[in-house]
Amino acid sequence: MSQMALPFSHEYDPARGVRYWRDWQAQLSRRAQPLVVLHGGYGKRNMGDDAILHVLLAQLWQAMPAARLAVLCHGPQLVARTYAVEAYHFASRAAWRAIRQADLYIIGGGGIINRINTYSGWQRWRVLDPKGKFLFVAALAAGARGARVVYHAIGATSVPDPVVGWLARVALERADDVSLRDPLSRQVLRGLGVRRELPIVPDPAVMLEAAPADLVADILRREGLDPAERLVGLNLRPVAEPGISDAATADVAAALVDWLADTYHARVCFIPFGMHPRKPVENDLTMANLIGARVRRQDRFRILQHECTPPEMKGVLGAMGFCLLERLHAAILAASMGTPLIALSYEEKVAQFMAGTGAEARVLPLREFTLHRAQEMIGAYIPWKGER
Repeated sequence: MSQMALPFSHEYDPARGVRYWRDWQAQLSRRAQPLVVLHGGYGKRNMGDDAILHVLLAQLWQAMPAARLAVLCHGPQLVARTYAVEAYHFASRAAWRAIRQADLYIIGGGGIINRINTYSGWQRWRVLDPKGKFLFVAALAAGARGARVVYHAIGATSVPDPVVGWLARVALERADDVSLRDPLSRQVLRGLGVRRELPIVPDPAVMLEAAPADLVADILRREGLDPAERLVGLNLRPVAEPGISDAATADVAAALVDWLADTYHARVCFIPFGMHPRKPVENDLTMANLIGARVRRQDRFRILQHECTPPEMKGVLGAMGFCLLERLHAAILAASMGTPLIALSYEEKVAQFMAGTGAEARVLPLREFTLHRAQEMIGAYIPWKGER
């Protein structure tokens, strides 16, 4: 099978990303050390968000070597320890100081407007739930204090409540620049009344550099996996949606693992992409353990234990012969490595990415995930990577 082509890769490479931020550097105030603030869902052990942060920080360091960088995020201790930058929790006083003092305020990627797993737990007064709203309030406050405000490669696939919709329209119309990661996001924002230009750019994670192949091979061997054997990468996440049973999904996935082991003598590696320390619905190990308890061929199933950096994770996905992936950024990293994949679409953003690569036929809606459908689609994508 040929590798999956990414048709936008020639339009948006690392060098172009650096040039984009250099253009913003030229528009900042003439302060000797301008403050650039990155705001996003980083540091909560979500590999997609962390891959975005990894790329954006690398581009900003190259484009603005004199700038002072600060990150507003969920896990400031993890971000500060990993990247040696200032990092503050959204709810802290230090975060509000950064908002007031910012010269450039960047909402750096991610699905900032969607209804999936959006709320903090509020039921009766959801429109007052701050989750999904603070980001826009912070950006508006930074803009009011004189910062340039950029929304970069954001996703907006569905609107959780009217307050989010109103805030999004006001904030995006007032921003200095807005770019989106897929056509559906443009459609949703147009529906909210956003009339400004809304260019579509690839997700920053596309430009992530993979770890060297020898390092990845060492990681796999420590996990009890032979890089030379047939490896299947599997990623599933819990989904809190009516009509979807995580237990039923795990039943199908376990049967699929056994079928892959029996039919292709494959070894299946579950690759957790989200490991939130407090929320089971954001922790893929919830699904890994459900599947592991159901698998008959325990000798052919592994759960990746190594806590990968984003480059290591991209390398691991690149080492797989084939992948079945639910998380959006798992699909992005695997596709950009040329790994054949089927994407399980639990939310429209996944289908949007696959359509953008010309791979609509490789999307399996989660509600239609059955053993027969999965077997049928997998059969269409053999031979696997590296085989003829």
